[in-house]
Amino acid sequence: MEGSSTPYIDTPYGLLTEGGRWYHVTEKDVEEYAGTVLDHVPLGQLLRWADTWIDSARTVVVWVLPLMLWGLSVEWAVGGAFVLFTAWASLSPALPSLLAVRAVSMLDHVLAQALYYVLAMSAIAAAEMYGALGAGLLGFVLLRWGVLEWAIGYVVRPLRRSLYPLPVADQVLRGLIVRVALKHRLSLPQVDDITKNILDNLDSHQETDTDVS
Repeated sequence: MEGSSTPYIDTPYGLLTEGGRWYHVTEKDVEEYAGTVLDHVPLGQLLRWADTWIDSARTVVVWVLPLMLWGLSVEWAVGGAFVLFTAWASLSPALPSLLAVRAVSMLDHVLAQALYYVLAMSAIAAAEMYGALGAGLLGFVLLRWGVLEWAIGYVVRPLRRSLYPLPVADQVLRGLIVRVALKHRLSLPQVDDITKNILDNLDSHQETDTDVS
């Protein structure tokens, strides 16, 4: 998603990305607390990486599901996909590795996934594994359309709230900022202030929503 246009809108309540995801920190806040990081990675790129990592459970399961269907029974493969999605979506906000984010970004291309499924489902059909074929095609549609993410969200969201002090988008963005700083051996003495500012912005946004309603 490289491009010349700014992939976010800066508002008084935080940053809104092209994908419709809120980060409860403003551009000015990031520049104040992590300006040295932005000298190495622009804020737009950090937000693109964060959006990609937040959706990485979908990407990982899209690529792993055909392998599960080939090596396991349909029931075990489908169950394993559900477990993998739930575990990855719950735990990945704590582990936004820069290398992993780049890998997921490459695997997230729709055309690459479509070609992969054409080849994988053709092989499964040739082996006359018709139950696996149906599960694979249905799984691809449910994953790409976000249906599985929506359904499992009722389990994942409470887990995330119990695991992380910040909303998941902010947790991932903060983690990426810290990892870029570590990679380039940068000092971030005010990194804890980022967390406090995010929480302050979140509370302010929630109070405004309550007043409007």
